[in-house]
Amino acid sequence: MKKFFLFFAISWLMGLPLSAQRRGINVMELMERAEQGDTAAQYTLGYCYDRGLGLRKDVTRAAHWYEQAALQGHADAQYALGDCYAQGDGVERNDSLSAVWMERAARQGHIAAQYAMGVACLNGVGVVRDEAAAVRWFRQAAAQGDADSQFNLGYCLEQGVGIDRDAKKALFWYEEAATQGMPEALYNLGRCAMEGIGMEKDVKRGLFWLEEGAKRRDERCILYLADIYEKGEVVKRDVKKAAKWRRKVKYPPPTPPQGRGEE
Repeated sequence: MKKFFLFFAISWLMGLPLSAQRRGINVMELMERAEQGDTAAQYTLGYCYDRGLGLRKDVTRAAHWYEQAALQGHADAQYALGDCYAQGDGVERNDSLSAVWMERAARQGHIAAQYAMGVACLNGVGVVRDEAAAVRWFRQAAAQGDADSQFNLGYCLEQGVGIDRDAKKALFWYEEAATQGMPEALYNLGRCAMEGIGMEKDVKRGLFWLEEGAKRRDERCILYLADIYEKGEVVKRDVKKAAKWRRKVKYPPPTPPQGRGEE
């Protein structure tokens, strides 16, 4: 039988022993370890089937091995299995089962699962809609540095979704997300500075954040800049500069941003 080898980088990512990291790992050996109940090997084997790494891609087998590891409490496997149920990859799509496995991973501190649970609770997908629970999950992931959760927590605080409105705290979380380069957060910071939401109106800061977002090709930032130069209410009117910004936009203005993942 032809042997395949997974290089040490993949082994390291999957949390395999140091000895395996140094020499790479034979897939047959990986399968044997998975069959013997090794959770890291089960998850790695699922990942390899999922991504077609060293094995022919097979999402059904991927889901099977994710489940074997998930049942033993492997957080990454629980998240991966939840995603399989959410997407219908290798299993029949089932939002409720997706939420069950996502929550198990989230309770172990899995950041992506915490974010996913926040989105599920916010939209009532696979669980009863619970905006307060969504905020709690976003807060947990935000505290671990997840930019999407930081942004969504800021959005909830600004809009009073699942929590009392607090524009100042919203700005804090928008800025946390913005420092990671999230254009949506840069837009909201610029908008808040321009409109005096959670702070005194500050055109200079607003322009800075909007221009940073525009550098990342965020159309909301570009269109906001075009509008303010065209209207000339908070900056000196400059139709040429407004037109320059508008030329950077290929499509009609999008709707105002909601929380990421919100329907």
